Parts: sequence; C-alpha cells; structure tokens
Amino acid sequence: MSLFIGIAASAIGFTAWPLVVPVLFILCGLDLYLTLFSSLLVDCANALVMTIIAKKNNCLDVRQGIRLAVFAVVWIVAGFSLGRFFIPGNDHLFRGSAGVITLFIGILFIVKGIRNKPGGTVSNGSPVAITSKNRPTNGTASQKSGIRPYFVYAGVGVMAFQIGFLGIGGGMGYAISLMLFLSYPVLTATGTAMLMTLCSTLVGAGLMFFQIPAGALSGWQWFIPMMVILSMTGTLCGAKITYALPTRQIHFLIGGVVILAGMLAMCQKYFMQIMTAS
Repeated sequence: MSLFIGIAASAIGFTAWPLVVPVLFILCGLDLYLTLFSSLLVDCANALVMTIIAKKNNCLDVRQGIRLAVFAVVWIVAGFSLGRFFIPGNDHLFRGSAGVITLFIGILFIVKGIRNKPGGTVSNGSPVAITSKNRPTNGTASQKSGIRPYFVYAGVGVMAFQIGFLGIGGGMGYAISLMLFLSYPVLTATGTAMLMTLCSTLVGAGLMFFQIPAGALSGWQWFIPMMVILSMTGTLCGAKITYALPTRQIHFLIGGVVILAGMLAMCQKYFMQIMTAS
C-alpha cells in the first residue's frame, strides 16, 4: 500500500489519507493524532522526493509555489485550530473514505487524455520548462482570463484548510487548482503542487505531532519510518515512469492510478465496516 501511494503521489500528488488513515486507526489501533501525523509524514516525504525530481526536470515554478505555500499556511493553522475541537467527537469520519470524488477525478483525467491528440510532445524537459519567457504567472494568465487566475487562491485555501482540519494532504487538489486556474502543464502543476505540499505537510505534521498523547508511539517507532521509506521508493519508481511519457499517456496514467486509488478506498471502507460490525 505504501508503494502504491508513492506511485500515485508521483503522478498527481495523491495523498496517503484515504488508504493509510483507516488502516492505522481501525486495524492497527493507533491513536488518531498519531495516525494523522503518520499520514502527513508520508505525504511530506513523497513531496520532498517529487520536488527534487521536478526541479531537476525543470517542471517546478519555485516562485509561485512558495507564494501559494505561504498563503496556505494561514489556512492550515485556521483549520487545525477548529479541528482540535471537531476531531475528538467525530472519529467516525476517519474510518473510511467513499472514494466517489476520487473516481470522478480519475475519469476526468482519462477523458482529457482521450481528447488530446496522439503524438504530442513529451512532457519532460523543455516543453514545460519554466523560464522567464514562459513562466505561467498570475499576471500573464490575468491578461488572457480576467479574474480566473485569482480563483487559485480559493482552491489552495480549501485544500490547506483540510490539511489542518482533517490531516488530508493537499497535493492533488493543489495540482488540479494550478491546472484549472493557471493553465499549468500537468508535470509543472504536479511539481509545483508538491513543493507546496512539502511546506504544507511540514506545518500540518508539526501541529499534529504536539497533539499525540504521551506513550502513543510506543511499539510503532520502526513501523512508521518503514512506511515512509517504502512510499518514497514508490514515488521514485513512479516518477521514472511519469517523466518518460508523452502528455497524453500521462493523463491516462493519472486517471488509471486515481481510479484505482478510489476503488481501493471504497473497498477498504466496506471491509472496515464488516470488521467493525463483527
């Protein structure tokens, strides 16, 4: 599961939350805050790997990523402040994810891949490289789309709030916001989103860590680092595949991985319901 999460993270910044949280919280019996901390730690490690890879492949807009990451921190802290009162009485929300929205997002990527003409340019390298001439900044996009680029702040704010409120990594949401509102190419959107996720999950994991009860880590010191390392390995492997594909195939890859993740989340939810009922 950790390897698959890493592969999904390399494709579109998929978060570990839907697959990791129910298993650790229900099956393993971890403290909820330790569970959320572990999930965010996995997302943070995957984001670190993808940020480095994206930078090496010129698929990272550092300036825009840092700007939006700073904006996100405000909403992470706001979400965490409210989540401290919400989480203790609503732990049923962490027992499984329906995965319906995830399936829908995956289908949209498949459709986008079908609509793209075969034989397009390879997404890796110069076609998506961020330079002073082709940098997709708010100013450039505003001239073409009016106020549309400014909606990226709404998308980032919503995802960042979830990071603090429920411990859900926002990588995929960040990437989709960049593609939708700033017209970023898919790899540039994912690379920039992972820089934002790296900053966001560092803050979110830090906040969650201080909520973990004393002694909750006992017996799990080896398990969590192993899970993180395996997920990072999956991210490295997935990135090699993703950066070798043309844009059209990348959309198919993302769609397939996201759909599979949604199906796994749905199956896992029903399995958890059977386990808890028995």
